[in-house]
Amino acid sequence: MQLPELDHRSPIPLYHQLAEALRYQIATGTLRTGAALPALRKAALLWGVNLHTVRQAYGELCTQGIAVTRGPAGTRILSSMDVRSASPGDRGRERFLARVLREAREKHGIDATQLAALLQTKRSLGPTPPTTAYVIECSRSQCEDLAAQLEARWRVTAVPWPLDREDLPPAGLILATYFHYNDVRVRLAGRLSDVRFAAISPDPDLRASLCRTRRAARRRQTTRRKHRKTPVFLCERDSSMARNIAADLSRILPDDEFEIRTAITRRPEQWLRRKKPRIPVLFAPRVWGTLSEKARSHPRVHEVRYVFDPHDLETIGHELGWQPR
Repeated sequence: MQLPELDHRSPIPLYHQLAEALRYQIATGTLRTGAALPALRKAALLWGVNLHTVRQAYGELCTQGIAVTRGPAGTRILSSMDVRSASPGDRGRERFLARVLREAREKHGIDATQLAALLQTKRSLGPTPPTTAYVIECSRSQCEDLAAQLEARWRVTAVPWPLDREDLPPAGLILATYFHYNDVRVRLAGRLSDVRFAAISPDPDLRASLCRTRRAARRRQTTRRKHRKTPVFLCERDSSMARNIAADLSRILPDDEFEIRTAITRRPEQWLRRKKPRIPVLFAPRVWGTLSEKARSHPRVHEVRYVFDPHDLETIGHELGWQPR
């Protein structure tokens, strides 16, 4: 677990900063679903805040349905399956199941075990029907990329569905990332049983791409400068998001090799033309989606591409009975 970066001078309450930092670590896979959070007193010492702040932060995560506190067992991160099991739609499913079991017993003399065996037999009689999944993210380019990743692993039809669309996805499975957990829960409050959440993290291939750029640059440098860190700019529109992405990137761009400098701008292409020509520029996903083809093809421009956590992608596919590619 990474230590959350808290700004004690910010007008945003510390407990909310802490809750958002933990939620972000869940979104990027730094905190695995099912993981236990530090005990209250230990967390307060570890993060330099008081006990009440930690309790409020944990309480906010529990209210959002991300975590659960169970007495001596402490607080742990809920899995996607746990989140769905707590949704209001389960009560309706339980009533439906009770009615089916009652009718099977009273009208046909079939108990629960026999009914389960019949359903399993019925399921195995034919091929799995085609499956459609609606992939939700904040930008269209990110949606399309994640949808392509899903289709590359499983035999499903993945439909990109940007979060800013006014209409909701049709009935069916919805795959979202933990980055927009709260947004999805609010917009799809009545359909949470259809939603699966998965973690995403920066594509490790970015490091290889930057290393090639670095080797080319070093050939133009003197021996005296050979072992200096490679500076890179991270371009984003929002400073807090830039800090979060920089923390993610530090997992694949070690700080003994790279120096990540954040650049906050609303006009990324104009900013790109003003900066030093030899320093690579990384564009955050939602900024990348706004760039022209000319800017994307610039030799020192790189996309910060996020990919599904392989473990989450495997778990969701097996849970749903999808066929692998």
